[in-house]
Amino acid sequence: VKVADLSDMIASRMEKEGLQVLTTICNAFEGSNLDEVDLSDNAMGSKGISACSSVLQGQTSSLKRLSMCNNGLSADSMDEVADILTGVSGDNHENSENTSCICDNLTKINFYNNMSGDGGCKAFARILKKCGSSKALSDIRFSGTRAGRPGSLHVSEALKSIADSGSLEKLTRLDLADNTFGTEGAANLASVFSKCPHLTYVNLRDCILNDEGANAICKSLWSIGAPLVHLDMSGNEITKNGSSNLAELVEDIACSSLKVLHCEENELSSRGIVLLALALVGESDCGDESQSSSCILEEIRLGMNECGNVGGRALIGLASADKLPALKKICLDNNMFQDDVAEELVNVYGEKLEEMEDNDPDEDIDEDYDSDEDDDGDNSDDGQKDVGNDVDLDDLQEKVSKMSLNR
Repeated sequence: VKVADLSDMIASRMEKEGLQVLTTICNAFEGSNLDEVDLSDNAMGSKGISACSSVLQGQTSSLKRLSMCNNGLSADSMDEVADILTGVSGDNHENSENTSCICDNLTKINFYNNMSGDGGCKAFARILKKCGSSKALSDIRFSGTRAGRPGSLHVSEALKSIADSGSLEKLTRLDLADNTFGTEGAANLASVFSKCPHLTYVNLRDCILNDEGANAICKSLWSIGAPLVHLDMSGNEITKNGSSNLAELVEDIACSSLKVLHCEENELSSRGIVLLALALVGESDCGDESQSSSCILEEIRLGMNECGNVGGRALIGLASADKLPALKKICLDNNMFQDDVAEELVNVYGEKLEEMEDNDPDEDIDEDYDSDEDDDGDNSDDGQKDVGNDVDLDDLQEKVSKMSLNR
């Protein structure tokens, strides 16, 4: 036996019985040289950690993959987990540098929906730094944390530290959704991504990246040439001013690797949506126009982005011109398409389009965009053109209207 799936074993049981079950089963695997342990979906406080400690401590030289998701781990419980994984007892953390431990062999470490707050982030940062010594990590998930800015910065700084040492070169999956990184944390993550050339999956949903952070991260991912298959930048308050580097990144990988793009619950507006639409056919002003092979995207989520008719027509142009031949699903709900545009979106995308029950057709959100364009400042601090500000809507609409002529 190399894999122990011990998830969801004690649901609905009284505490005493649940702990007995957990202890008995975990003890059975002590010293089994397991490669993988999944303890997810078991409610664990300090007593639960003690009950399952044998299945972890007994695999010091063999354990490679660990999942502890939806365990209800508090900050204190996360600290106990960190002690087990790093081979450190109590507060003697500073003497752990040369201690052989579970972290030395881990390639996958997944913690999700434990809501352990800032204290849990600090404990996870301790785990990450110890894992960095092996340079073997390929899959990191630390999401659903309910952490504030201080805790999230602990995590981003730990990631940057081990990336700077060359310990994340094998990383392919990174899920940090529902952290509170802000601009400072985003700068740390951008530095991390610049040293992760093999990333295929990135989830940064609800991380409060804002335009500056999103631009830095997308530029870093583009520069390293990561072969992303799944990218989620949803819920980060990204406006049209933060869409240029996102569009450049999407344009670069839409025909080679990217299959899932989630960028909902932002403020891209029609200008940002149009720029993304043009990126998907290799015609944005920020990329290489020579790249025009077929887009391989299978799923797109752009709901709740304050997008109006201009952006809607750009998306209609994509479908009408058969520019998304691999598409299986698209979500555009919670935008502001007027009835004729919403109806045409349904016509061209058919069953691929999720229902738009919360579309708001009553306001022409694009009516004042020409005047708004003059009010926006250039947020770029590296000399790069911010197409989100400088875009000419009439020119973009003309390009979109020509899409159907290129079949």
